[in-house]
This record gives sequence, structure tokens and C-alpha cells, in this order.
Amino acid sequence: MDDPSVPLTPADRLGASRRRFLALAGAGASGTALAACATGGGSSSGSDGSDAGGGDVADGGAEKTKDNPFGVKPDAAVDVVIFNGGYGDQYAKDAGEGYKKLHPDADVQVSSTVNIQPELQPRFIGGTPPDLFDNSGAQNMNQSALISEKKLAQIEALLSAESIDGGTVEDSLLPGATAPGTYSGKLYALNYVYTVFALWYSAKEFEERGWSAPTTWDELMALGETAKGAGQALFAWGGQNAADYFQELALSIAIKQGGVEVQKNLDKLDAKAFEQQSIVDAYNAMQDAITAGYFLPGGAGIKHTEAQTQWVTGKAVMYPSGSWIENEQRGVTPEDYRMTGSPVPLLSSDAKLPFEAIHGTAGEPFFVPAQAKNGAGGLEFLRVMLSKEQCENFAKITSSPTIVKDTIPDDAFGSTALASVNSMIAAAGDNVFHFNFNDWYGMGPDLKPLWTEFINGDKNADQVREESQKLIDAIREDDSIEKFDVQ
Repeated sequence: MDDPSVPLTPADRLGASRRRFLALAGAGASGTALAACATGGGSSSGSDGSDAGGGDVADGGAEKTKDNPFGVKPDAAVDVVIFNGGYGDQYAKDAGEGYKKLHPDADVQVSSTVNIQPELQPRFIGGTPPDLFDNSGAQNMNQSALISEKKLAQIEALLSAESIDGGTVEDSLLPGATAPGTYSGKLYALNYVYTVFALWYSAKEFEERGWSAPTTWDELMALGETAKGAGQALFAWGGQNAADYFQELALSIAIKQGGVEVQKNLDKLDAKAFEQQSIVDAYNAMQDAITAGYFLPGGAGIKHTEAQTQWVTGKAVMYPSGSWIENEQRGVTPEDYRMTGSPVPLLSSDAKLPFEAIHGTAGEPFFVPAQAKNGAGGLEFLRVMLSKEQCENFAKITSSPTIVKDTIPDDAFGSTALASVNSMIAAAGDNVFHFNFNDWYGMGPDLKPLWTEFINGDKNADQVREESQKLIDAIREDDSIEKFDVQ
């Protein structure tokens, strides 16, 4: 057990996260099993000594055909767990109905939760994980630890399978869709949603006031001063999740300023990653906004959804977030708000990437556990989710695109947010970037508090950078932590 009286280093915390995966719910597992799993990075074995996972998904046991590429047995039950967050869970329930149409005799269980780790951890340890799960949200599982412990199956077979709409699944996907789920050349996750990170605002408000979406940092600060004079804040923020969105904003600005090498140095855990000049400049710029009073006060004491409500009800004029934001705020956003996204502004005129460049990536990762009872059914559920019918349904009810091509109509189902996402994707072209280090190494629990303190005025930009660098240094120097290749 970790001694609570001894402060943990960042690497200790990551190691503790791995041990908690194995031990937190250990009441239902034998001491022998826990001891076998806690050796970090080695293969796990079942009680009969056979390999417990980490390889390909096992065949379902029935004959493989074009219409049943994974050999799913007609009456095999399938168990799917969904994160019920910004995208809700209706899309998954609808996909469950689609699965039933293909396999009428199957018992399809689609459950949802916001507590992925607390609820699934005991099932993994007990050897009864679901057949497919959506590892998202603030309480997601440490996926790098799961991969290292061989608790997740490789799912390349999904890509070569026949799509429900014809051709292969891989042929139906947007370019780069599988990159975020690929770890050192092996596909473990299917990230279902194409997410664009942007600055969001009310097109109605901006038009009425004669404002334009800022394209430079100076324009953004000028807007902050104008909003302040009108009794509004430039930004709302709340709790660690919303603070994390501002870290994303700062890093995206830095990458646009310094180019993709900035992102690669972060993902490589470079010894001077947070000393890169564009990151120094972006963090200093963020401090200027904090010092100028452009953030609503009191954010440290509220949830991010409360901050988002402050924003859409007029207390702030902009908000950095992913393209799930319209759906997440659907219940409280005024009907005539016309939520719209814009790429983050350029720090200076000599930025390496153009204003149109976006932080875009496939998100909402779905995994098939290595010990799933019906892993083939998990893959089949994903194949159903990747049909045009289900992707169009997802976009319609969530105002967000999936990773499947050509599933958004020109009218974007009447969503200004979704229409702006499509416009940003088209304008960006190949100027799309993404950073992985945070997700690869489960750094959120350590980085988020730094940004809460930063925006709250308890730390300055230099302190946040220095402490962030210490976090990645500790991970880089810890040989017990598996590192992933940077492409």
C-alpha cells in the first residue's frame, strides 16, 4: 500500500494509478491473481496458465461470412457499456437496436454510466469485463496501463471486415481516424467521434454587436476588454475539467505558432518540452488574460457544466471546448443562440501553421477487453455503429460528426455548431494536429489541478510550465512505464 504520509512523485502517481486498477476493487479477486497482475507490463495469465489477453479478438464460434465477418453466434449475448457524457447514450441504444436487426436472437445489453473506472475496474479484476466499453470522461480507466497489463484486445480485424454499407470498414473512415487508437503500431481502440477543438460563441450575439470571431490573440484580448466594459467576461471556467480546456487552448495556440514539432516534442516527453518558445509565449499570453480579469471569478468552486451554463446565458462571450459542446449544453442553451465554432487564434503573424489549422482528432475511444466473453460481438457492435445509418443518427442527435465519411447533410440537421465543424474541417485541409501525451500516460489527474490553480491566480505561467515539465520528466525516466512511439 502507498503511505499517505509520504508525498508521491508524478511517476509514483502514475504507478499508483496502475496499481489501483488492479487493487482498488480487489475484494472480489484472489490475492494470487492480484499479485500476478501487479507486476506491471508482463503478460497476465488465466487460472489454467493460458495467456489472458493482449492479442487479437477471439472468433465468435460461428461460420465467418461477409455478413458475419467475426463469426458471431446468433444467440450470443453482447454487453456494452457507454460513457453517458456530452454525447449522451441514445446513439448507443439505437445501435443496439441495429445489432438486434442483424442478430434477432441475441440479448443486447447497453448500459451507461459517468463512472467508467469505479464501475468497470471490479469487473476487469473479477474476469467479467463487458464485451465493449467507451472509455471516456473524467473517471475513465488508464488505457496505457490496460494495454501494458494486456487487458485489451487488438482490433485490427475490424478494419478489414466488410462494412454494412459495402466495401471494408477501413475504406469508409476519414483519413487518420485510427491514429489515436494506435499504440506503437497496434490498433487497440476505435475512436468513434471526430472532434474539433475550437473557440465557441453565439453567432446571434456577435452579429448583433458587430463582433467578429478573433483570428489573432491581440483581437481576442481586445474582445475581452470590450466584453469587460459591458459587464461580461471573455471566458467562463469551472473546476478541473474546464481548466483543462484552457490547457488545450494554450497548447493548440503554441502548436500553431511553432509547428507540429512542438506537438511531437510533447508526445516524446522531451526534456525541454515545456521550454519550447511557443509554449512559453502561449502560457504567458494566457497569464495576461488571467491578470486582465477576463475570466469569470469563482470558477474553482463550480463544475464545468455550470461554467458552460454561465457562458450560454450571457455572462461570458467565448468558451474553448470540443465539438461535443452543443449537445452537452442543449438543455440550457437559448433556442436562438446559434452556437458556432472558430479555430483558435494565432499568437503572432509568423506562426508556422495558418489560422485555419485545427486541433482535430478522433475521440470517444471504444475498447474490446481481452477477457471479454463475446469479444466478437463487441467488434460486431462497432461494425453496426460504423454504418452510415447509425453515423447519421449520431450526428443528428448529438450535432457531432463520426469518423465515417459522407454522413453529414448540407443542412447539418439545422445545427449551426455542426455546420461550423464541417466548415472548419474543410478549411483546415491537411493542417490538422493532435497531441497524445496526456492520454497516453494518464496525466490528467496531475495536470488539471495545475490549471485550476493557474486560472484561479494561485500559480503563474512559469510555475505551471515547470511543474508540467517535472511530470513528463518523471514519466520519461521511469523504466517501468511503457512508452509509445511518436509517428
